[in-house]
Amino acid sequence: MNRPNKGELAVAQEFRLGELAQRLSGRVIGDPERLISGIAPLDQAGPEQISFLTNPRYRKLAADSRAGVLLVAPGSELPGRDLLEVDKPQLALAQLLSLWNPPAKRLAGISESACLAPGLQLGEEIFIGPFVVIEKGTTLGSQVAIGAGCVIGSGCSIGDDTELKPGVILYEGTQIGAGCLIHSGTVLGADGFGFATDGGVHHKIPQLGHVVIEDEVEIGANCTVDRGALGATRIGRGSKLDNLVMVAHGVQVGAGTLMAAQTGIAGSTKIGERTIWAGQSGAAGHLEIGEGTIVAAKTAVFADTEKGAFVAGIPAIDHRQWKRSQVMLKKLPEFRQELRELRMRLATLEKT
Repeated sequence: MNRPNKGELAVAQEFRLGELAQRLSGRVIGDPERLISGIAPLDQAGPEQISFLTNPRYRKLAADSRAGVLLVAPGSELPGRDLLEVDKPQLALAQLLSLWNPPAKRLAGISESACLAPGLQLGEEIFIGPFVVIEKGTTLGSQVAIGAGCVIGSGCSIGDDTELKPGVILYEGTQIGAGCLIHSGTVLGADGFGFATDGGVHHKIPQLGHVVIEDEVEIGANCTVDRGALGATRIGRGSKLDNLVMVAHGVQVGAGTLMAAQTGIAGSTKIGERTIWAGQSGAAGHLEIGEGTIVAAKTAVFADTEKGAFVAGIPAIDHRQWKRSQVMLKKLPEFRQELRELRMRLATLEKT
C-alpha cells in the first residue's frame, strides 16, 4: 500500500533577502544580499535565519534576538537590524512557513485492511488508510485522503482534495465539499439534542437531517457538528473551527467564520458571514447573529446581534459598555467603603 509522504523540509535551500521581499511584496531595510536558510522563533533563530515580530509585546525579545532578519510591519524601528517590512506580517509568515515546509505530497493507494462497501464511487488518486470503513452509497472525489480508522456512513459525499485525519467519523448523509481538512476525533452528523418531555419522561425526537460542510473548511480535533430533526446543519465556505468546537442541530454558520476552542452554538441559530468567536464563547439557540459580529472570549450571547457588533460578557453586551462595567466592578470595594462612611455621617447629622 502506498502512503502519503511527509513534506520534506527544504532546510538547505537559501534565499537572498531581496528575493524574499519580492516574493512577499515587501521592502528590505538593510542588506538585500543577505542569505537566509530558514525561519525560527525569536528566541531560537540564528544569524542565517529569519524570525518575525507580529506582536508589539515581543519588541524587546526581537531587539535581543540573534536572527539575521526580522519580519516586521511598516514603521517598526529596530536600529542596526536587517528587516523585511510587509503590510500583512501574519500572511507573510504563513507564506514563509510554506516556503521552507511545503505541504505533504499524497500518494494514491487503498489499504488491504480497509472495509469498503461494494459499488462506491471513488475518484482518481485517492488514499484510504488502514482499517477505514466506508458504507454503501458514498462518493469520494479525486485526490481525497482518508486517514486510518475513519468511519464514513452510508450516502456521504466528500469533495476533491479533501483530507480526513485518522479517526474521523461521518454519520450517514454527511456532505463535505472540496479542499477541506477535518482533524482527528471529529464527529460530523451525530444526532442533535432533541427530546419531547411528557410527564417527566424524555421522548427522543428522530433526527432525520444531515450535515453540510462547504468548500475549504477546516475543522479541528474533537469537534462535533450535529444533524437536526429536519434540514441541514451547515458550515459555510472557508470557515475555520478550532479544536473542541460544538455546533448543534440546525445551526447555519456563514462563510468565512472563525471559531476558537471550546466555542459552542445552540440549536437553530443562524450566524452571518465572517463572524469571529473567541475561546469559550457561545450562543443560545434560535438567534440571528449579524454578519461580521465579534464575540469576545467567555462571552454568552443570549440575544440577536446586529451587523458588525462586538460583544463581551455574560450576558453579552457591547464590548465598550462591558469594559466600563469591569472598571466599575473593580472599584466596588471603594464605593462600599464610601457608602458606609456617608451613612455614618448621615446618622450623625440626624442625631444632631
